[in-house]
Amino acid sequence: MTATDQLLLRLLRGGARADTLDPGLVGDVSWPEFLERCEAHGVAPLVARSLETLGWPGVSPAAREALTRARRTNAARTLLAIQALRRVLEALSCAHVPVIPLKGVALGESLYGDPALRVSSDIDVLVPRAAVPRAWAAITALGYVRVEEEPDVAPDDLDLLIESNHEYGFVSPDAPARALELHWDIAWRWPRDAGAIADLWAEARPRDFWGVPGWTLGPVWQLLYLAVHAARHRWHALKWLVDVHEICRRGGLDWGEIRARAIRFGLDEALYITLGASAALLDTPVPPDVCARRLPSWLELFPATPRPLGVWRGALYPARLFARPADKAAYVARVLLRPTLGERRWIRLPARLGALYYPLRPLRLAGRWAKALTSLRDRADHRGSARPPGRRKAGPSPSHQESA
Repeated sequence: MTATDQLLLRLLRGGARADTLDPGLVGDVSWPEFLERCEAHGVAPLVARSLETLGWPGVSPAAREALTRARRTNAARTLLAIQALRRVLEALSCAHVPVIPLKGVALGESLYGDPALRVSSDIDVLVPRAAVPRAWAAITALGYVRVEEEPDVAPDDLDLLIESNHEYGFVSPDAPARALELHWDIAWRWPRDAGAIADLWAEARPRDFWGVPGWTLGPVWQLLYLAVHAARHRWHALKWLVDVHEICRRGGLDWGEIRARAIRFGLDEALYITLGASAALLDTPVPPDVCARRLPSWLELFPATPRPLGVWRGALYPARLFARPADKAAYVARVLLRPTLGERRWIRLPARLGALYYPLRPLRLAGRWAKALTSLRDRADHRGSARPPGRRKAGPSPSHQESA
């Protein structure tokens, strides 16, 4: 690990003092690379606060200016996010919809005492599944519209969307635009999700957010939710692990209850890997049995450049987050068999024939995979035919390529 990465992790652990920062370590830091890493991992405000507390020891003037500017910029964005969140919470309260703000400025306020210390790009709110139609109406009444990537949902399709997905993205037409994600589950097609979400709401507690009533996750589910969220995103952003680290660092956790809930709802693998990753990078205080577990060989911990998985690998990747084969199989079955809006729009069937959407799902996926493979092959053929005659692409010999 480079000096740049070592310093970044040291500053994110909390409790650092100026006399504990090795001058040699600071002197070997590449400040342009340091700034890029802070930006990529969403931790610039936290790093700026730590360095300011330490008196900016050995930090280049340009890096100091950039980090201070990033902190101020995020503070301005945070004020806008708080205003937008308050409007959404007020609208949902008037519609009698219980709502839990997830991550974002609400988490920054509760974990760090300052919402501007946490970088967030959107607003995430969780509502009970039965309340999604009312929440949908309240949100759209505020002027929010679907983001471009989301399907246009007709009123007749809303039930299928709720059944087949766990969130939907909106964007505010206000300037600057503010994205909003409406959640009703904690993860896409997670086995035992109905029991998990019921347990989450049973533990939720009422709380005011900047003068507006809402609900907050209980202590067990706050850690479990953040662990699952970090796992779903392959632990690539340090800010998610820093959130977990901060919760563990504060102490007072009932680890027995956390383990029991994680096992009951099939979240234990995601929890243990998240805690192990946080302990490996940030020296997070976790139970000894977590430290004794080896991180999986496929985990890219703190990658310099995270690699995208692609649509299908990304959809099937969460199967790795289950320890038990039955849970892995259940997740894959849900991805491959549970109908979505795509099947309904592919072929419109009367309500009495709705069960036929289940066999249509794998047929439609097979067609999409075949189309994707054909497109890849056509592009490869086109690149090969476009090469000038008499010139061959540098690389292994044809015989080597065939054997590989």
